[in-house]
Amino acid sequence: MQKLTVCFKPVSGETQIEQNYFETRYNGLMDHIGSDQAVLVKHLGELNQENIVKLESLVEATITDNNIPKSPLKKIFFISVETLQNMLIHGHRNNSGVQQNLFLLVKNNSKVEITSANLINNTSIPVLSEQIDVINSFEDPVALKKFYMEHLEKNELSEKGGAGLGFITIAMKSGNKLKVSFEKINEGFSMFMLTSTVAIE
Repeated sequence: MQKLTVCFKPVSGETQIEQNYFETRYNGLMDHIGSDQAVLVKHLGELNQENIVKLESLVEATITDNNIPKSPLKKIFFISVETLQNMLIHGHRNNSGVQQNLFLLVKNNSKVEITSANLINNTSIPVLSEQIDVINSFEDPVALKKFYMEHLEKNELSEKGGAGLGFITIAMKSGNKLKVSFEKINEGFSMFMLTSTVAIE
C-alpha cells in the first residue's frame, strides 16, 4: 500500500516577517487598552467572506448588549461592516498572495473606536495618503457629502488599491477625522492602520 504523504505549504520568510509585525502591533494595541476602556470585538489574522459575516454578527450583538443608543449604534455597525469589507477587497496581498489583517472595536464612556490594519504596497502610499488628506480636509459635513456624490457619479476612488468610496462614507458616518498611519515593514509593504471614532454620548 502506498504511504500517504501530507504536504504543508511552507510560510515564506516575507510572510513570517509581516505576520510577526502584525502580531506585535496587535499585542501592543491590546497592552495599551486603558482601565476605562473595553474591547468589544477583536480579530487578528486572515479575512474571508465567511469570517467577516461572523464578525459582523458579533459586532451587532456586542454593541447591542452594551446599551449604545440607536443612532451611534447604527453608525458603529455601518463603519465596522465597511471597514471589514474594505480590508477584504482593497487590502493588498504580499508576493505569496497572503493578506495580513487586524480589527479592534474599543469602547469607553464617551466613544467607540474602530481600528483596522492591513498590508499596503509601499508604492501605493502617496496616492492613498493624499486621498485621506483630502477627505480629512472637509470641515462641513454637507461639503463632504457633496464630494462623495461627485465621486460616486464619476465612479472615482473605487479601484483596488485606492482609498475607495468606502473611506468617504466612513468619514461621513463617523463625523470625525480619520486617523491613519503607514508603518514600513519591508521594502515591499507597510502596515496601513485606520481608526475612526463614533461619539456615543
